[in-house]
Amino acid sequence: MRRACALVFSLALSLQVQAAALLASVDRTRLNAGETLELTLQTQDITQFGKPDLEPLQASFEVRGTRQVNNLTTLNGETQASTRWIITLLPRQSGSLQIPALHLGEVSSQPIELQVLQAQDNVIENLAPVFIEASLDQNSIYVQAQAVLTLRIYHSVALYDDSSLSRLQLDGAKVEPLGESRTYEKEINGVRHGVIEMRYAIYPQRSGDLTIPSLTFSATTVEPATDQDSAPRSGKQTHVSSAQITLQAKPIPASYPANTPWLPARNLTLEEHWSPDPTQAATQIGDSLTRSVTIKAEGLSSTQIPPLPGVEVTGLRRYPDQPQLRNEINDRGLLGSREEREALVPTHAGTLELPNQDVIWWNTREDHLERSSLQAQTLQIQDNPALSADTPSTSVPLESGPLWPWQLSTLILALTTLSGFA
Repeated sequence: MRRACALVFSLALSLQVQAAALLASVDRTRLNAGETLELTLQTQDITQFGKPDLEPLQASFEVRGTRQVNNLTTLNGETQASTRWIITLLPRQSGSLQIPALHLGEVSSQPIELQVLQAQDNVIENLAPVFIEASLDQNSIYVQAQAVLTLRIYHSVALYDDSSLSRLQLDGAKVEPLGESRTYEKEINGVRHGVIEMRYAIYPQRSGDLTIPSLTFSATTVEPATDQDSAPRSGKQTHVSSAQITLQAKPIPASYPANTPWLPARNLTLEEHWSPDPTQAATQIGDSLTRSVTIKAEGLSSTQIPPLPGVEVTGLRRYPDQPQLRNEINDRGLLGSREEREALVPTHAGTLELPNQDVIWWNTREDHLERSSLQAQTLQIQDNPALSADTPSTSVPLESGPLWPWQLSTLILALTTLSGFA
């Protein structure tokens, strides 16, 4: 009873700490100099009044704007309130910057590290009010590897909400949108521009040149009012198109092992978890061990990660679950993961050896073959007293009793017959 009360108390305390926290997040951690980013501060503590202190930001950032959003949600009959502050920031310099801890009353947020890239010195003259740029993070990749296409629409005039972008369709390549579009600001030639950014992960399915077609952005501009009393007028429909880009897809290297799944990734890791941990607790015959192995591949979709080969060990029964596939989006594109879980039940006592497992892949960042491994695992299995109880004997003892006359006569006849043969 005391243990249950302590558990309930610790759970309630953790929920209170979470509600009282000031959570900080940004829409991106890598950006170019001259671009803005959005910092979001959120709290669920309704007892906190006022606004966060933004003074610590002034040293490294220019605060371009702040807006507050109050939310009230009801889940399972419980009402929960939260408040968000969305702050637009413009870094004052390039390099590694830190958003410092910010305070709201007695609670504070965690610092966030940023990387601000040096601005290019290219001066673009005669900029149109609306224009579009398309770029690839690399122009040559291996077949089925990832290339990130970034589209940026710049506008120095206001736009109505009727904008649209033609769909990206590629013959011979798979396309994965990388999240929702981002919006921020950038100063070009002393003029502030709004930026709409969209990113796509492209995976060529065959070697050779892949042409990324021109994409068209359409929107209606807002004409400024001619005097103070008149409202803004609807401007003209604007159409801008990006330039075509050629992406070279190289074939699988000849040095890659034959009959091995092709895995071109920037990085690949293997992680193993046990529940319960067989190295920390004794394991008996009939016990169930849950083994979880996760493969994470940077630059690959989860559907590209093949299953691990099954491990068959004498004295160990396997009950695999369905694999869990996940995709995470980061500044470099997709991070695919595949988690395989299985229950292992030992049927024999003694030492059981799980062999090591290898995954062969191609490091696209350093351009060479690599092998990631899980080390062999030794399981010490003990007898289970509950399964080793003595089994009752199946022999039936002869009952002693009186010798009936017919039994005696049969015995005498048998002995007489045997003496006759003798």
